[in-house]
Amino acid sequence: MQRSSLVSIVAVLVLATATNVFAHHSVLNYDGKREVTVTGIVTSARFGFPHSIYKIDVEADDGSIEKWVLSTEDPRDAARLGFADELKAIKTGDPITVVGWPDKYKKNEIRGHELHYPDGTVVMMRRGNYIWPKDILKMDKMALNPATIPAGFPSTDASLPPAAKVIAWIEENDHLTRIAREYADGHARLIGLQSGGTAEFPGVDELLSCHTRRDDFVMPIALDELGPGERAAIDGAADYISEYNRVLSRWWEQEHESCE
Repeated sequence: MQRSSLVSIVAVLVLATATNVFAHHSVLNYDGKREVTVTGIVTSARFGFPHSIYKIDVEADDGSIEKWVLSTEDPRDAARLGFADELKAIKTGDPITVVGWPDKYKKNEIRGHELHYPDGTVVMMRRGNYIWPKDILKMDKMALNPATIPAGFPSTDASLPPAAKVIAWIEENDHLTRIAREYADGHARLIGLQSGGTAEFPGVDELLSCHTRRDDFVMPIALDELGPGERAAIDGAADYISEYNRVLSRWWEQEHESCE
């Protein structure tokens, strides 16, 4: 499909009927109960990771210029969903109209869900893929708003070895709040179970395995070096560790850094 340097785009956000929403750059941050329309000129276009960003100058009623941001899919997801070329076609200087959810916390940021072109072409963006399970939604709200983490839920003693940290978390029996606290403290890590020099990360989908290779995002536990009591505690908490890693890896993929 041919595109001129000046394309008029309407990004219409269709409300999801599901209870929760799924996001890159957390669509969870966007207010699905409100719909905002902005029209302006693209001043910056970045088709990239972890999400594509388009800055828009919008003329307000009083003649002043408001700076808006359209946040949308990264190249991998755009290609998988079939609209990478359309996103790449958006260039600096293009007029653009965006209808979508406004960000709950950032002023003048919007999430588009549908692209309409002058020739009548309609490009759907992530239909039905915004859905996050309730557990990830709950964790996300706490992680992005640490004040909502339950009072008294402690930070982890950074001097503790990995096994001691995880055993303490297992005793808490609340992996969602623990992930949120670790993220708020700047220490979010995937739990690795290392034996014979090889670490496994239960709960991490193969498509997200790149996150297990980020040195600053993993916390391996050397199983062969544990005492009998520690080993029993770790072995008996397979479900906790798997769920912890599943939630953290999926959320990290969408909120921070995408596996390419």
